Amino acid sequence: MPDNKIHRALLSLLRSGLWGENENIISFPLSGEQWVQLYNFARQHTIEGIVFDGVQRLPFDMLPPRELMLKWAVKIDQIERRNMQMNVCIEEELNFFNGQGLYPVLLKGQGVAACYAVPEHRVCGDIDWYFEQKNQYQKANRILKQRGIKSSGTAGFSTEYVWRGILTEHHTRMFDIHNPFCFTYLDRLQKQFYNERLKSEFQGHTLLLPAPILMVLQVNVHILKHLLSFGVGLRQLCDSARVYHTYQMKLDGQELKQIYQTLGILKWIHLLHTVLVKFMGLPSASLPFELPDASDADWMMDEILMSGNFGFFHPRFEGQTENAGLVRSHVTRRLWSNMRRYFKFAPMEAVSFPLVQFYSKLAVK
Repeated sequence: MPDNKIHRALLSLLRSGLWGENENIISFPLSGEQWVQLYNFARQHTIEGIVFDGVQRLPFDMLPPRELMLKWAVKIDQIERRNMQMNVCIEEELNFFNGQGLYPVLLKGQGVAACYAVPEHRVCGDIDWYFEQKNQYQKANRILKQRGIKSSGTAGFSTEYVWRGILTEHHTRMFDIHNPFCFTYLDRLQKQFYNERLKSEFQGHTLLLPAPILMVLQVNVHILKHLLSFGVGLRQLCDSARVYHTYQMKLDGQELKQIYQTLGILKWIHLLHTVLVKFMGLPSASLPFELPDASDADWMMDEILMSGNFGFFHPRFEGQTENAGLVRSHVTRRLWSNMRRYFKFAPMEAVSFPLVQFYSKLAVK
């Protein structure tokens, strides 16, 4: 794992790229070897595009070696092209769905990327569509089958397939909340904020996004889900920070706080908010409600820094063969460790997550 100087330098560049402001350059200059470590670390967390934007704000004599800058620039071009490909797929899928009378809501992904200063530098993942009615979800899956598009069920009661090289998922649930006692409440929330859904023009189509308060909730509980499983990367923290900042004037802080409280995750949200302000540079004024006086979240940030994107790089669990970095090791041990770690902050989610994952995996077999 890179040393603390590289951590500080990386977070400094990340904040600079995330907010478009010059940061303290006390951690610079770096040696050529340190720059390579920083670049690899940024890639592990899928934030190389945002960090590159921060690099552009450094004084000339503190820039990375020319060879690395060229390599980095090529990577940025690939990220931009991937984002263009993603947008083409979303346009095609929207046209496909709308033609069948289906109007799903886009979760995360490009909807969140729109909150960034440079959306095309956010590393994109897959496409997530939420179908508000189960019969719509079933109809979409049935049409895929009729068109010869191979799909498969996944843990969490979703469906996935590949469209022009882009992984696409259909969901019947908007939120990664696993506590079954909260499902009725979440349904009520979606009905309550139905008329506040965001609509934007996308390549000649109307793209539906969740209401701002539900988008914030959806992004944050997605982070918690991955912390309870294998870990999460810094890109997901960037998403949360940018969504909060973009929609701060459209959020009722006390209402959102009550939602977190009802879901039993408010203590964990305080940790997340502390991390966003202290390490990601989110202005405290962009938070929907004040932080508690004593929220020590350094340990959680250390875990996130170690784990990399969705936990593929956690050094604590080295020693078992990984399949080209795509197979996580020590699954049971890691789930148990995370459940114990977060039980204090989100008890029902910590207990419910492994049970629901296990049950849903059996259900799709």
